[in-house]
Amino acid sequence: MQNDLNATVPPDPDGVPLALFDLDGTLTDPVPGLLGCHRASLAEVGLDFDHLVARAGADATELARLPVAEVHQALGIAGANAKNAERAYQERRPFAGLSDELYPGIAELLTALAEAGWNLAIATNQLEQMAERMVSQLGISDSFVAVAGSDLQRTRTNKVQIVTHLLAELPARPKGIALIADRGSDMDAAKALQATSIGAAWGFGSIEELMGANADAIAMAPSEVAELLLGESAADVSS
Repeated sequence: MQNDLNATVPPDPDGVPLALFDLDGTLTDPVPGLLGCHRASLAEVGLDFDHLVARAGADATELARLPVAEVHQALGIAGANAKNAERAYQERRPFAGLSDELYPGIAELLTALAEAGWNLAIATNQLEQMAERMVSQLGISDSFVAVAGSDLQRTRTNKVQIVTHLLAELPARPKGIALIADRGSDMDAAKALQATSIGAAWGFGSIEELMGANADAIAMAPSEVAELLLGESAADVSS
């Protein structure tokens, strides 16, 4: 799984591998923040999100995984209400991650990989400053050698560009790279980067999506990522 990009960066003399994590949907559960966005944006137009969800017989958690327009359609919101609520939602969406929570087992996974000698980093499509703020708020900043995301100048808008930027900022080229993420597009990026791709099936992407993107492996829980990367030494990592 040797990465050949950034050939001008010297190889790590200690041979340390790098585990690259997506952020929301992989390390963190974005549902609480997204639900908060829906509740606040609908309240602006005089509607009660939870009442509408109950009336529609829908599942709020499943709705939060959908694009905002599909949520409004499912709840029967149309016309000016839908337009104004979507505007309010999009204004709040960049800050929704501040309500994110770590998925169960993530803290144990990060500890296990670090203790086994892996470097850890985050590569997210979120704005880099917001991602850094989220990671700090979650209390896990010290776990990562780098946090990379999109930029205001829009020079990094996809995962390949973001990871390439991250690698260029490292002092040495990793021995190997594993990208752990929950969407098929992330698996595609891993292939382009010549990295091992591990699909996080506990996130937003379905198993079918991850398989369709030819993930090298699919983990049903964080503990399975440890097993894939560390083998028997991961036996004590909780899921």
